Amino acid sequence: MFIIKLLLFVFLVVIIFFVGTLARIFFGMSSGSRQKTNRRPNGRSSSRRRFGHEAEAERMLACAVCGVHVPESEGVKAAGKFFCCEAHSK
Repeated sequence: MFIIKLLLFVFLVVIIFFVGTLARIFFGMSSGSRQKTNRRPNGRSSSRRRFGHEAEAERMLACAVCGVHVPESEGVKAAGKFFCCEAHSK
């Protein structure tokens, strides 16, 4: 009885190993299959690869009340000044 349990355990371990190996091959999760051509020296992928084009940086402006820097498109301009939210513009 012990030998049957041992063989069953070994059989399950082998199946799990092969399923894991097939999953890595199928999903490309093994470390050797990663493409490193579009990687920068810091390990990050280039914005060209992530977005399909060169991403342009947006200007960050400081709120006239609290000094928090917010992207220009997300802030509020009022009375010739820049604010981080509607509440600070009033």
